[in-house]
Amino acid sequence: MVKSILQAAAHILEQGNKPFTTNHIAERAGVSIGSLYQYFPGADAIMAALIHDHVAGERAAAEAILTASGGHNTDMMRDLLIAFVDAHADTPRLSARLHALAPGFGLQGELANARDAQAISIAQALGLPEAEVIMAVMAVEGVVLATLANNPAQLRSADFINRLYAIAMAPLSVGAG
Repeated sequence: MVKSILQAAAHILEQGNKPFTTNHIAERAGVSIGSLYQYFPGADAIMAALIHDHVAGERAAAEAILTASGGHNTDMMRDLLIAFVDAHADTPRLSARLHALAPGFGLQGELANARDAQAISIAQALGLPEAEVIMAVMAVEGVVLATLANNPAQLRSADFINRLYAIAMAPLSVGAG
């Protein structure tokens, strides 16, 4: 039931034609409002669960790359960048809406903390200063989120990836080679 509720909530966010309310989510999931409340105390808890899943997916992809990297810094950075872009390009409207609505649900801190924790993991794996990697990750995130809002199809472009890679590498001590 939890899965169907979260899928319904994601659908509502992707479609954007109904308010993100427990009533609409329950209706879309085909469950009673009472059943929904057995699992989630409100829309904010559903939004938190969606953001948690979004962040967990990004984290799992990054951890797989960090584990398999073999210490090749620039290849790892490009792979991490592509995985991050793919995570957003696969469900662009949902990703954009999660990031846009998070502040209204008091969840922007969860996204920022996840971003910074991931950046610190990358910095440690690459032996780079944390502050530089955090800056690089913030720059990438900003460009990806702006692209989601304006031209999400561009995320799949090789030129976009190359330009984003240059942005990501700019604050780092390693070359963009």
